Amino acid sequence: MDATGQLVAHFFRQHSGKMVASLARVFGMAQLDNILDAVQDTFETAMSHWRYNGMPADPPAWLSRVARNKLINIINRAARQTTIEAMEASIVAAQGETPPVVEDEKAADSQVQLLVACCHPALGERDRILTTLHVLCGFGVPELANALRLNREVVKKALQRSKSTLRRVNIQLDPRAAKHAAENSATVCTILYLMFNEGYKATRDAKGINMDLCYEAMRLAKLLRPIAPPAAEVDALLALMFFHSARFPARIMAYGEWVPLAEQDRSLWDRRLIAEGFHYLECAKRSGCAGKYYLESLIASLHCAARHFAETDWKAILGLYRLLEGLEPSSVLIRLNRLVAESYAAGPLAVITELEAIPYDADSGTVFLLQAVKAHVYQRAGSTAQAHIAYRAALSLAQNPLDAQYIQKQLNTLYT
Repeated sequence: MDATGQLVAHFFRQHSGKMVASLARVFGMAQLDNILDAVQDTFETAMSHWRYNGMPADPPAWLSRVARNKLINIINRAARQTTIEAMEASIVAAQGETPPVVEDEKAADSQVQLLVACCHPALGERDRILTTLHVLCGFGVPELANALRLNREVVKKALQRSKSTLRRVNIQLDPRAAKHAAENSATVCTILYLMFNEGYKATRDAKGINMDLCYEAMRLAKLLRPIAPPAAEVDALLALMFFHSARFPARIMAYGEWVPLAEQDRSLWDRRLIAEGFHYLECAKRSGCAGKYYLESLIASLHCAARHFAETDWKAILGLYRLLEGLEPSSVLIRLNRLVAESYAAGPLAVITELEAIPYDADSGTVFLLQAVKAHVYQRAGSTAQAHIAYRAALSLAQNPLDAQYIQKQLNTLYT
């Protein structure tokens, strides 16, 4: 991707959700499909226009103006074809509206309102998450499938069904959204958690990390923080995000290659972000949190507190993962992370039998990680042949080029 493409991708991650939210506030959720099309088309236009004409003086305002004009054109065409007076009326009503995404406070309020709309009770829990990530965060089908461990066709059908439901119930974005956001804050936290995770290890981004997506998740979490009840664990979620973000500079080498935790240069970790993580962790502790995000943030804090990999408190981390398993006993991902911790706390041989007992489920979305963990454990146990088999299996399952590159490197070092 050239410099213009990278710039447009950056603005898409930063502003597409704001643009969708602001347009939905003006034109209504009944126009959701048209709004998404207009916003998508705007960024495609920006790609070509900015490449040949240069970037405008105020890119967010340019994007907002173009998206609004494109949407009005789409609605006008539909009105001419179907002679629906309500559509014409909505255009007239919008003519005097201030272009969206000009005032940060108004844009933030629109996003909170859209978060609430996408969490409508007419949608099931999973569909709320899918819809919000798609509408507000710009997730495509591959990212959604990866984030929720779902088949891509299932994701496509769920999105179609959810948008149809939102049109049918004719949701109006409510300025009093803060109250409803508080009531739905647990679901919103799940959405932001998945959003951050997709940025932390991107499905399709060749750079491996999409920092724009991570920082957008953190920004939205801060928007939610003043209105969410303690039980929503927003502080714990923010702590987790800050701890993970602090390690970004050390996770990928300058020439683009994953650096495992054991080999990271910890002097590159951002101590300012770690300190902010501990601030939110303390806030979460004072609020009495004891849920998923709090336990995960405690685990991340132990990694950040260790000056060297050898000083990591694996026994404490193992205990926390066991508590997490108690909360989500069906999670293969948590189980695999617990087994990694146990392999360091008690030795790799202690976990091989359980690792081999985990079923190979091609639809679970965790098969790559399962094979990678097996290979890593076998390698540390000195079982080269078994490690080779598992690494080959992981290589065949890798979706991200950095994953494939890392696994190939491990394969190359097995016999050296």
